[in-house]
Amino acid sequence: MQKKLAQNKPMIKFIALIVFGGLAGWATYAFKLDFSYSDFKDYGNTLLAVSGMVFTIMGIWIAFVYPNAILRLQDPNKIKTGDFSRTLQDTRRLEAIVGSIMASAFVASAVTGIYFCKLLLAKTIIVTAHLAAIKAFGIGFIAFLTAIQSVAIFYVIYSNYLFIEDLHVRREFREGDNDF
Repeated sequence: MQKKLAQNKPMIKFIALIVFGGLAGWATYAFKLDFSYSDFKDYGNTLLAVSGMVFTIMGIWIAFVYPNAILRLQDPNKIKTGDFSRTLQDTRRLEAIVGSIMASAFVASAVTGIYFCKLLLAKTIIVTAHLAAIKAFGIGFIAFLTAIQSVAIFYVIYSNYLFIEDLHVRREFREGDNDF
């Protein structure tokens, strides 16, 4: 039972993020919250900037800390398997880094898609007829993207925490060797 729950943990998190976005959209619609597209666009641009920052920083992390991962991407025959058997922490850190990159890439793509849809559909009859519902959906979706980006930022912090923790363990190990 516990193993099955652990396997479903990412799906549970994803569903929680969807529920969060849905509640934000529902609240926008139910309470008739109004906002302008320029406000929405400003916030979308902030999400794009944060996504780009996370994507860039964590990409540099992978290239610097895990050069074998980059070599494997360039030539899969060069390195047969990535060796993360030394510690589970290296694997967790790499998962956190790659996960934050994937989440940030998704957020950037989604915001770009929203802007593109707005460009194409803004003046259509369907949009003008259902503007309140579309605004509510937009807020719900941007809340969902905000939650995803927040999780990615958490994983950036978490992977840096693991790195610092690993540095302290290695330092203590070296100091212990020096005492002998």
